[in-house]
Amino acid sequence: MSGLKKNIVFNTLLSVSQILFPLVTFPYASRILGPEGMGAVNFADNFITYFLIFSALGIPLYGVREIAKVKHDSIALGRVYSELIFIHLVTSLISIVVLLGISLSSDKLFSNFQLYQIGMAILLGNVFIAEWFFQGIEKFKYIAIRTVLIRLFTIILLFALVHTVADRNTYYALNLVATLLAAATNMYSVSKLVKISFKNLTLRHHLKPLFIIFSNSIITTIYLVFDTIILGFLTSDVYVGYYSASMRISKISLAVIGVLSAVLLPRLTIAFKAENWAEARLLLHKSINFVVFLSIPIAIGTYCLSEEIIRLFAGQKYLPAVSSLQILCFIVVFVGMAQVFAHQILLPLHQERKILYASLFGVFVSLGLNFLLIPIYKQNGAAISSLATECSVTMLLFFFSFKLFKVKFPVLETLQALFTSALFFLIKMLVLKISSLPIVVVIITVPLCGLVYLFMQVWVWKNRNVLEVLAGFGPLKFLQKI
Repeated sequence: MSGLKKNIVFNTLLSVSQILFPLVTFPYASRILGPEGMGAVNFADNFITYFLIFSALGIPLYGVREIAKVKHDSIALGRVYSELIFIHLVTSLISIVVLLGISLSSDKLFSNFQLYQIGMAILLGNVFIAEWFFQGIEKFKYIAIRTVLIRLFTIILLFALVHTVADRNTYYALNLVATLLAAATNMYSVSKLVKISFKNLTLRHHLKPLFIIFSNSIITTIYLVFDTIILGFLTSDVYVGYYSASMRISKISLAVIGVLSAVLLPRLTIAFKAENWAEARLLLHKSINFVVFLSIPIAIGTYCLSEEIIRLFAGQKYLPAVSSLQILCFIVVFVGMAQVFAHQILLPLHQERKILYASLFGVFVSLGLNFLLIPIYKQNGAAISSLATECSVTMLLFFFSFKLFKVKFPVLETLQALFTSALFFLIKMLVLKISSLPIVVVIITVPLCGLVYLFMQVWVWKNRNVLEVLAGFGPLKFLQKI
């Protein structure tokens, strides 16, 4: 198996764990904490996200690119790692001081001060995770195994320690446990690979590109989580709980859609640097087709089963979240495409400014629509704003990307995916004649829809990208003849 295929397999394992673990933990936590408790935790988590983005200063993306450039030079690798980890540590300490000051001076934040204290510890621990280092040297097997083991451990802690609404601080503290475990194991692994030294560091040449990527990251975060912040201030924790439930469910699938972004960034950086346009175009063609193939059925399938999903994974108390989930489920399509344009085309081509311009546009769209719609439509207003923002940002990124590097967009494959996914509604109608229990409807409908979709893609549309992937597995080699 080639190195790229291995990386995709391990990153897929990681992404599947990102889907499966919330399917186990979220239904339990949402029922124990209720909409108000989950709303308070999610409000704090979204607020602290701003400080995580500020302290990271764009290093998670910039670091992958810079590490990939020097991964075969151990001395340069150690120097780049040391410089970036030092910058991250300084900005994190500044962020902790600022967060402490805001938490003590705001009545809304101070009422849940323990949550923000946990957030400060997460800020510090996040410095030493340095996932970008392992992505840059393409150690996806290590990332996947370590992450899955830590997640399994935190699930055990969740069921052992969280039993009542009063345990919401403990629930949030599980994020800190996961952060500290990841940081400890990563620092140990890094120390075995490179020499870490904070002597004679040259930081200045990192600051300009970092500032551009950071500006984009913080601006992107504004429109990604500011909807929750505005909703929290203009309404109450209950509506935040409804919105957070629908947003969390709609974004679970993004873990799978994002599989190729992390794997392809180092490869595309090298391909663009070597001006190997044919290799870059081939990788991007596969990536776009991958997003279309997965995101469209996921979006339509989630819309089709939205009520059953909310009842099953959040509970009866969260039924007002059904309508917002039906709006948000289409975000997966736009975010998937945005990742291709931003992370796989513009970033490797050093066009960070273009990503920044698209994010700025998204901020104006988000802020305008949130303040306009939330007072009237509550969580649904926030959902409409989020979808409209992601759509507008993706369109602008598409314009910037294809102006620089033209890749054929799979229009026919998109239409085929839409047509096939429309059959999901018919399948659900047939299943409802058997049972209306949410768990039965989901368990029967999802596999049936998946099989019908795959059958149509292979035998009716004869999708070459799907056939190529499936034919790579021994028992399915016969598909090469189709």
